[in-house]
Order: sequence, then C-alpha cells, then structure tokens
Amino acid sequence: MAGLLARGVAGRGRRLYLLVATILFVISMSLLMLKAWTIPRPVPLPDVGFVWEPAQRFSLHPEDHTLPTYTQKEWEELIQRDIQRGVLWLVQVSDIHLRGGEEAKEEAQFFKQFVDDTLTYIRPAAVLVTGDLTNSKTFGVKLAELPEEWGVYQRAVKEKLSRTNTTLWLDLPGNHDNFDEVEHSHFRAHALQPEMKITRVVSRSKDGPNVTLVPLDASLRPGIRAFNFLGHLTQQHFHDLQEAVKRGVNRGDVVVAYGHYPSSTIVSRGEERGVLAGAAAYLCGHLHAGLGLIDIMWTKHTSDLLELELADWTHRHRYRLVVVDGGEVNWLDVTHPTWPVVMLAGVTRHQKTHNTLTYVIRLVVFSNEEVSDVSLRVDDNIGHWTECQRVLGPLYVATLTLQTSHAASTHAYFIKTLQVLVGNSSGSKSLLRVGMTGVGFQPPQPSPFAAFVLSIKLHSLFLVMYLSGLALCLLVLMLGKYLVCCDHLLPKRFHAASLSLVHNRPVFNLIMVFLLYPLVGPWYVGPLARDQYGVVFMWGIFVTSASLPGQLTFPDVFFLGTTLQFPVFTLLYLKMMLRCGSPLPRCLGLVKVLAGVTGLLQVTAVLTWLVLDSLVLNGPLRFFLSVIALAMWRRV
Repeated sequence: MAGLLARGVAGRGRRLYLLVATILFVISMSLLMLKAWTIPRPVPLPDVGFVWEPAQRFSLHPEDHTLPTYTQKEWEELIQRDIQRGVLWLVQVSDIHLRGGEEAKEEAQFFKQFVDDTLTYIRPAAVLVTGDLTNSKTFGVKLAELPEEWGVYQRAVKEKLSRTNTTLWLDLPGNHDNFDEVEHSHFRAHALQPEMKITRVVSRSKDGPNVTLVPLDASLRPGIRAFNFLGHLTQQHFHDLQEAVKRGVNRGDVVVAYGHYPSSTIVSRGEERGVLAGAAAYLCGHLHAGLGLIDIMWTKHTSDLLELELADWTHRHRYRLVVVDGGEVNWLDVTHPTWPVVMLAGVTRHQKTHNTLTYVIRLVVFSNEEVSDVSLRVDDNIGHWTECQRVLGPLYVATLTLQTSHAASTHAYFIKTLQVLVGNSSGSKSLLRVGMTGVGFQPPQPSPFAAFVLSIKLHSLFLVMYLSGLALCLLVLMLGKYLVCCDHLLPKRFHAASLSLVHNRPVFNLIMVFLLYPLVGPWYVGPLARDQYGVVFMWGIFVTSASLPGQLTFPDVFFLGTTLQFPVFTLLYLKMMLRCGSPLPRCLGLVKVLAGVTGLLQVTAVLTWLVLDSLVLNGPLRFFLSVIALAMWRRV
C-alpha cells in the first residue's frame, strides 16, 4: 500500500490513477444510464384492419388449408352472434384546470356545455376524470387549494348529475388537486368520488362485456407545496391495486385502470406495470400530450399493457372515447365540439371457403342530431356503399362478403381504408374517414418519443442527466489538478483556466460547495403542508406525519442544475479562460451579459419564495447557491 501511495506522488502514478478513475466512471455511468434508459420494446401490433377473435382465428400459413366446416344454419348463427354482441363505452377527460374569477367564466361555461350536452348525446357507462380538476395556483407560482375553483367544478358537474342521476362519474385527484393538503380535504369535500380506492364494475347489456374500473391514485400524502411533478404509490396502495386487478381478471372482466400519473412518473417500491399486466388498458393524463410535442401519446408495454395518455382539456378541449368490444379496448381522441363522432368498435373476419371472406364491421355513431342512416364502404368496394344495421343504441353493424383469389385467402387479406357516411334527420350528411386516428382499425404505431417517455422511469432519467452534468464539471476541475502532464493535449487557455480555478483555494472550495451541496445538505426546513413542518433533502422528504422518497426531488434538482449550477460554472470557466489569455473585449462583455441574465432568473426565483412563500423554483436552496455564485464571480 505504501508503495502504491509513493507511486501516486509521481506524475506517472497520477496519470495511472486518473486513467483508472476515468474508466470506472465511464463504466458506472454506462450501467446507470442502461438501467434508466432500458425501454421495453413495444409489442408489435398485428398489421391488420380488424380485431382478432381468439376463438375464430385460423392459420395464415399457405401450407395449412384447414378451415372449420359449418352448416348454413351454424354459419348464420355465427354471423348473428357477432352482429348482436353488445359493446360498452366510456369517456375520459383529464387536466381540466378550472379557474375562478371573471376571466375564467367562459372556460368554465365551455366545460359545463361538455357535461350538459356532449355527455347527454354520448351517454357513456362511466366518465373517468383523471385528475387536475382545478388549477390551484395564484400568481402563477403559489400553490394552494382555492375554494372558489372547487365551487366552479361542483356547479359544472353536480347540477347536471342531480338532474339525470344516470351517469357514473368517477374522479380522482391530480397533483394540482393536492397542493398544501394533508388529507385531500378539498377533494373529499367537493369531488363526486371522495373515496379514491373504490373499484367499480360496469356493464351495458347482458351479452356485452363486464368492465372492472380500477383507480390508481398516486397523489402524495401529504400533498406538499412543491416537489410533486412525480407521483408516489405507497406499499399498501400497491397491494390494493394488485388485488383489485386480480379479482377483476378472475371474474373474467375486462380490467381498465385509470389514474392521473403515467406509469413513467410514478415512484414505488414495486413495478406498477407488472401489477397492471392483467389489465387491458391504463388511462392517464398529467403530461399534457408531452407538453404539446406528442399527439397522440400512447404505447404498448412488453406486459401487453396498453397505456394511453390523454391531452389536456384546458388548452386542447380533448376528451377520449373508449369502447370495449368483447375483450378488446379501442379508443378515439375527440376535440370538443365535433359531430358526428364515429368510431370503429371492432371488425371480425370469418372465412367459410378458401376464396370467400365475410367481415362483420361494428361501428358506434354519436351525433347531436337524430341519426337516420349510416353507410360505409371499404377499399375493395370503392363506389359500393353498404348500409349499416342499427343493433342497439349507437351500435351499427354491416356485413360484407368479399370474393378473393386463392392466394389472398390463404395469406392475410386486410381492409386498409374505411369511409362512413352518416345521415341526420335534418337531411345533412357527413363523410368521415374512420380508423386512422384511433386503435381498432389499422392501428397507428406509437411515436418512438412517446414510447420512450411512457416507458422509461423519468426520475432515473433526471438523475442520470444531473449526475452527468455534475460529473462533467468535476472532471474539468480534475484536469487542472491532476493532468498537468497533458497540457500539450489541451488548448492552452483551457488548461490554464483549470489550473487557475484549482489553485485559487477560496474559489476552488466555493465551487465544490456550490456543486456538491444539493447532494448532501438540506434544501429547505419549514412548513410543507398546511401546519405540518418538514425538511427536504435530495435523498428524502421528511414531514411531521410521513416521509416521502427522495426520487420526488430529482426533477427539481435537474432543473436547478440546468438553470443555475451548470450555467454559472460554465460562465466562470469562460471568464477565467478569457482572463488567462489576451481576452477579446466583446467576448468578455457577452459572458457578463449572460451572467446578468442568469442572475436575473435567480432573483425572480428567490423573490417568489420571499414574497409569495412559493417553493416551486427551489427558492431557499437557490438563494443559498446564488450567494455562493456571487462570491465566486467577484473572486475570479
């Protein structure tokens, strides 16, 4: 050991240690990124234009020409069963963000119109409201529940339901419904389903599917005033969720889970996607269509779980129509108000002979006028309209028999396009192209970015990005401290700046505190939820009544790094580089301007904490680090 230490004093030993440390760092970061970025490959969806019935599948291999034999009566009964089979439909709406005050009256009235009119025409078996019912913000940054906003929600919903009393309205809280709350007091007082753990079973008809609706409430307990971009699933709720899904599957029901947070934004000790593997779909919101970058946002996990994130109501006025036909869940996202709404519930294909295919096409049609007739045509029947038979309520069914070649019948033969003509009692007709924007008919593939966002654990991604930036800053310092012999490999100003920062002992110590303090020190000590006090660390949040996992702080520390730590370190380094050589006045002036802009952002964030008592932008920690940054800037 003494020999190794003696070698470390020499320049050659320092180079060896630096090489080993660099290799270990690269390996550890690679393993961490691999763990965080491992995305389950989406299950490849069958390239078909219909929903397969497991009992009615037949071989598509050319060498297998075996077909089931039917008598004429059996064949007619088979087709009739498909025609008469019932369906069930639901409506989901998310991120309503109702506000109080005169300026928000128009938006509240628009939502009330959706509740009064649109839901009256659609008449779903249940309405799933997946969180963020109110906005709960004042001055844009102060987070607290506002009774006025909850009153707007009550007036928009309860008056309608008190008159009809036929719609099952299932709401659960989002992060905006839980700011500064200990026991969801505002939600429990104003929501229509104050107990969020109730599992509901809904059914529309005797021969239709039974659907078990399972709520996934990952809102924080207590609802602290910040650090709530991510949700937390407690161990008890995790087990309750597991049991609810298992009971629904054992009954033979179609299980549909719904919640505010996508699975990628939930922190839990278990794997919630594995628990939901028995469910047909998980409906969520929260990400606002990837902040408007991804529309439509969905994926299918390797566990065969279909995860659907719905764009927000507050800006896009979007709602989702979900149809359960047999054991399949199909959906269509609709912008309010759009009429008529036509969605493909399912397509079943039957083959009686090698060159005869019979399709049973099932549509649900909703309109704000009385529908007089519905017709459709498919790609091989261009110009030939087939009239649909109304079976029950909004369900319309058409039966098509197509003659194909022998080769087409033994290989996959698919419908690629579908046009629907809807006639209303007023004499107007609407021509729609169906199936290109929803699942159930030639389903679209999810975008790679959407699959990435919904599949990865976002708190791991934030941590990896923050630690990578932090490691890069520390590596720059270490180059000046230990890699003296490699000065000829680096630009002179680069190496000189590193040496100057390292050998200026007060500046070096301040930089180390500036970069490393968020990892170890408390961020905030004080009230976190109503009268409950607590302390916030990067590795855990401790409140009077509970403790919350540290992963909840990872988005905040990443934002802190990208808006304060990394820009300040970069500007300090640039300033030192320009001072070590013959600086260009314009470049030095630009660095000072950028430093001023960065400082202005910190002043704004600190004032929101001091004046408005808001913790959204990490005011206390940002104030402490800003003082250190100012001291470093004056010494460089």
